[in-house]
This record gives sequence, structure tokens and C-alpha cells, in this order.
Amino acid sequence: MTTFALILIVITVSVLGCAGWFQEKMLFFPDKLDEDKDLEWTGASEEVFLDTEDGARIHGLFFEADRQARGVVLYFHGNAGSVASWYQVALELSQYEVDVLLIDYRTYGKSRGDMSEEGLYHDGQAAYDYLLEQGIEPPSIVVHGRSVGSAVATYVAHKNEVGGLVLETPFTSLVTLASELYPFLAPRQLLRYEMDNLSRVVTIEAPTWVVHGTADRIVPVEHGRQVFEAGAGAWELTIIDGGGHNDLMDWPDYHRDLQRFYDFLFESEEVDSQELE
Repeated sequence: MTTFALILIVITVSVLGCAGWFQEKMLFFPDKLDEDKDLEWTGASEEVFLDTEDGARIHGLFFEADRQARGVVLYFHGNAGSVASWYQVALELSQYEVDVLLIDYRTYGKSRGDMSEEGLYHDGQAAYDYLLEQGIEPPSIVVHGRSVGSAVATYVAHKNEVGGLVLETPFTSLVTLASELYPFLAPRQLLRYEMDNLSRVVTIEAPTWVVHGTADRIVPVEHGRQVFEAGAGAWELTIIDGGGHNDLMDWPDYHRDLQRFYDFLFESEEVDSQELE
């Protein structure tokens, strides 16, 4: 899986900010897949194709929990690869008694459409709407965004009812991150992709778990702290000492707190359901 080399990206994007198409080339590294490519080997139980509000066609994989599912995780991955490289994350999450819907953004994998920040949000909304169409209740949906995917996740959680939100290596905003690293290049005036997580988390009341690593050289850990502190639904902040940008799932602390978060969400939901009976 290609590393999210944002430090190099912001330099090039800022210098060539006037060329929008070039920003997209530098920000997004999709792996393309033929529509007829067999993905049964990923362990997914189903492939889904979704139509977005702006006419794009989005592809995803649905993974069933190892045991009876307590809820569904809607997973938004980072800026590189495709579901064919991110499927292992979905398989790992499915071990926690949750189903997982893993989607590819437009231009990634089998998904088609024109890339834009607004388009990414349409992709996320289409995935959320699909879960509702399958009869999934909003309190049972946990939105999980990693890196660039954190912007899609906060958008979906801001616009819709969700049971919980996981933000893994999030930035406050892409513009802020670039401005901090290279203020002399004035990225705030040049970047077309703002991806403002900070302004959205203040409105999201769903329980929110933020996880970040102290050795993240792409998105400094302080961004995760700020996102957590601003969150209306802040549940817990997990700072992994020595954790980088791409390896947090390798750390025991990650899995310990992920389990605790799921238990908190779904045990609370079970209690609420019993009270209504």
C-alpha cells in the first residue's frame, strides 16, 4: 500500500496550486481495478455498486462479522490503493462482531466519477444511504475514517445520525496542515481541498474515539489532540507512543481501545433497546 506522503505532497501542491488537476494527481494515489475483476479472494461476502447524487458510480465490499454482528462499520480508507489493498483492515475489524462496508472513492478501484472534495462527500453519503436501505438503523452505524478518510467520516457524521465515530490519524484540516508545514508557500490561498475536520467535530454529538501516534511524520499528533478536544462527542483520545501514520493497528493499545469503544457503543444500545420493550 502506497504511503500517504503528505509532506512531499503539500510542497508540490502548494507550488502548483493553480493547476487543480495537478493537485488531485499529487493528493490521490488510486489503484484502478477492472470492473469484472474477481474479488472473492478478499473474503468479502458481497460486492456493491452505488450511484451518487452527482452521477458517480461507487464500488465497495461488504464483510460479515465473524459472529453475530452488533453493528456495522462504514470504513473510509486513506488516499492510496483500493479495496483490494485495504480489505485486510476490514477483515480485522470484522473480528470484533461488526459487519464492515469498505468503499472506494471515485477514481479508485472499480469506482468511477470525477474527483473533487464535494465528490468525496457524495461518495460517503451514498455509502451511508445504502446501509439505511439495507435496514440498518443509524445508531448501529459506526463511521471510521483514516487519514484522508477522516474528512469523509466527519462529513457523514455531521450530516447524518450515527452511533459512533472513529478518527484515525486525523488532521484538523488539510489547509491548516499544509500552512503549518510550509507557510511561505501560502497553501491556504492555493489548495482546492480544505477537508476541514475541526469545524465539523464541534457539531458531532455521537461518541467519538480519536487515535493517533507520537511518531506520525505525516500528520503531527497535535492535530489528533485538537480534533479530540474540539469534539462535541469526544469519548477518548488514544495516543500511541511510537505509533506512526500507517501502523497503528499493529499496536496492542489500538485493539484494546477499539474493543472498549465498540463495547461502550453496543452495550449502551442494547440497554436502550431493553428499556423500550
